[in-house]
Parts: sequence; structure tokens; C-alpha cells
Amino acid sequence: MALFTSSSLGFGSSSGGYYPLAMACASPLSMFLLLSYTRQLDRKGPRRALRSTTLLCISALTISGIAMATMQHNEVLGNIKILSLPISQIIVWASFVFQNSYAHLLYAQQWSFLGSIFTPTEAGKYYSYVAGLSSIVSMIAGTSVSRLVEWIGLGGLLGLAAASLTATLLLADWAYSTAEKHGFDPSREIQKQKKSKAQSKLQDEKQSQSTSQSTDASTEEKPNKTLLHQIREGISLFRRVPTLGALFFETLCFQSLSTILSTCFVMELNSSVPNDNERASWTGNLYATSNGLSTIFQFFLLPVLTQRMEPKHLWRLMPLLPLICGIVRMIPSLFPGALVSSSSSALYLVAISLLTAKTMDYSLRNVLAELVYVPLDFESRYVGKEIIAVFANRFGKSGMALILSGLNFIRGGSSGGGLSGLALAISFGWWGSALSLSSLIPSKQEAERMVAERDRKED
Repeated sequence: MALFTSSSLGFGSSSGGYYPLAMACASPLSMFLLLSYTRQLDRKGPRRALRSTTLLCISALTISGIAMATMQHNEVLGNIKILSLPISQIIVWASFVFQNSYAHLLYAQQWSFLGSIFTPTEAGKYYSYVAGLSSIVSMIAGTSVSRLVEWIGLGGLLGLAAASLTATLLLADWAYSTAEKHGFDPSREIQKQKKSKAQSKLQDEKQSQSTSQSTDASTEEKPNKTLLHQIREGISLFRRVPTLGALFFETLCFQSLSTILSTCFVMELNSSVPNDNERASWTGNLYATSNGLSTIFQFFLLPVLTQRMEPKHLWRLMPLLPLICGIVRMIPSLFPGALVSSSSSALYLVAISLLTAKTMDYSLRNVLAELVYVPLDFESRYVGKEIIAVFANRFGKSGMALILSGLNFIRGGSSGGGLSGLALAISFGWWGSALSLSSLIPSKQEAERMVAERDRKED
């Protein structure tokens, strides 16, 4: 975000107009990454698929960081225009779109591993602590942004992100190695499915032998069938597991709300804080505060809530606080002059709304979503989850971003006037989707029974 809003390399005061369009471009790239991941998962298994996608992200971040650092030290190079845009803005655009496409791809794979080795009871007990440790690391990183920008520059931040992903890659590979060594490798389930499919395919081939011409034709058509086969399998999976469809819709609603609040924040931040370093500090402090509050919630409140309450009840209560904030944000629109008396006050009001949504997302929603996947089968945990994490997350943001871009164009670059009402409407939609999802979530005892039956089939 700091790089995107930079006045020297990014879009500066025009960020509010370009931000929704950038988010819209993330969805097609996310779809491409998702299709590539599913192919690697089918051919290589979850361990090598995670390794390959992480290496891709490390390479992209490294190249972007080198390019940014080069243009920071050579303004002439950065001001070369392509299609009427400086090359620095094009690189920042591409880097921003890619980062918003790959993050959930890696994140979901790591949680899929945890969901495959924990029982529902263990997940309810330990997930909050795992998320809490992640929040602590994010909080430290967020508060360090302003200092790091002064020391290594905005381009150096991308290089540092690549270095952290390298450490993640090594740790993830170690985790899979440990699981394989001690007999709880998540790939056992898919290996058993592959053997079953191979045996049935062999039987079919014995029953009906093809001619060499038909074999050649099928080989030529195979690349075209692969994409259609993946799409059909995804549709079949969501029909077979209704919980995935409900979670898909809930994700769309929440990400739409998150995009509206993020856009409002970017617009208010650019109008109220003109300095690049101060904007980077503002953004870093916001996310650091969100992670700090999330950490408190995850370590002290969530373990108690998950032990004493059913997940379906937490799903029903979770959207209420962001909904209340949405109602409060509507007050200045209904009563001009109330609450907001300056641009800085408007910035704080938007920041509080975004802070509330992000805190609920980091502290509660992510953990509850991960608990949904634990009793499901391998395909739901690894394929269905990636479809939701990558496509639903990106489609929710991109779809809303396209709407906001249209509003921005119609209003001549000022789409902020009606966003409060739109945010409130989406908040109600999110609450409704959470209520629908909660009706499909099994109780703790039922989830334990489902996992026990799944483990018996694997053995």
C-alpha cells in the first residue's frame, strides 16, 4: 500500500482512483494462479505444490524490489513513459496486483496442512494461538514499516518480503518432512485416491481398447480438456459439499465490504496526509493496531469462546460489530456536521471502521473459517479451500472494485459520497451470509465423528 500511494514511484494523489481498478485486475491473475496450483497439486502433491508457488512469489518480489530500487536511484529511468504512464507506475501496478493475487494462495495452503493434521478439538484449542503468533509477527512488521522505509526504501521492503518468504518456504518444507517421517502426511489421502482412480482406469482400458488414431486424437485434445475438467471438478465439488458454497458466498460479501472500507481509507489518507513517509507510517500503524488487538483477542478471548461456544453461534455474532460501525459511519451523511468536523476526523472515522473489520477478520473470522474445513475431505480442504481463498477473495474484491471504479468515473473522480450507504448494505449482506453458513456447520461432536470416520478410511 505504501508503494502504491507513493508520490515518487506510485500514483500519489491519484491512488484513490487507480486503487479499485488495480484490485479488479487481481482476479484474473488469481484465477490463473489457482489453475496452475490445482495442476501441481494433482501431479506433485501438496508439499511440492506449496514449494513451487512459494518460489514463484519469491522470484516476483525479488525482481520488483530490484526494479524499484533502481528507479529510486535513477529518476530518468523511472519517468520513461509507456502507454502514457511512467514505467515506475506500471511496475508498481504489476507488483501490487501480483501481491494481492498470491497472498491467499500461500496462506490457504499452509492452513490446509494444519487442517489435515489436527482434529476439530485440537484445532479449536490451538488455532487461536497459531493465529495469535501470526498477529504478533504482523504487528511487529507493521510498526517497523516507517523505520524500514527510511533505512532501505520502498524497494527494499519488497526484497525483505522475499527474504521472509524464503524462510517460510524452508519451514513449510520442514513441516511436511516431519509429517511424512512420523506418519501423518496429508498426502496419504490423495495418494490413496490416485491409486483407486488408476485401478479403475486400468480396468476400463482393459474392457475397451482404443485404436492408435483415437489415442492420438485424445492426446491432442488433452490440453483443451484439462481446463474444462478442472472447472467441472470444482463445480461438482461445491455441489457435493454445500458448506463450501455457503462459505464462498460469505467470503464474497466480506471481501466486498473490506474493499469498500479500504478504498475509503486510501482516499481519505491521500487527501489528509500528503507526505509519503507519513502515509506509510499511518498504514503501518493501522495494521499494527489491528494485529495488536487481534493478538489480545486470539490469546485471551478466542480460546475461551471456542471451547465454550459452538462455532455456528460465533458465526452469527461476528458481523454485528462491523455492522454497528457501518451505522455510525452513516450518521455524517444523514446529519451533516455531526461527528465529522474536519478531514482528519473523517480519516479517523474511516480508519476505525476498517480497523474493526480487519480485527474481526484476523482474530475471529479466519480461525472460524479454518475450523469449517477440518472435518471435510482432502479435496475440500485443499482444492475447495483454494478456490474460496483465491477466487472468492479476489472476485469479491475485484467485483466491488469494478463497481467503485464505475462510481469514480461517473462522479468525475469523487466516488466517496455514497460509499457509506453501500458499506452498510454490504454489512447486512455479510451478516445474512454468515447466518446461512452457520446453519450448515456441524456441532463439535459431529465434527469429531466425521474426522474419525475419515481417518479410518485412510487406514
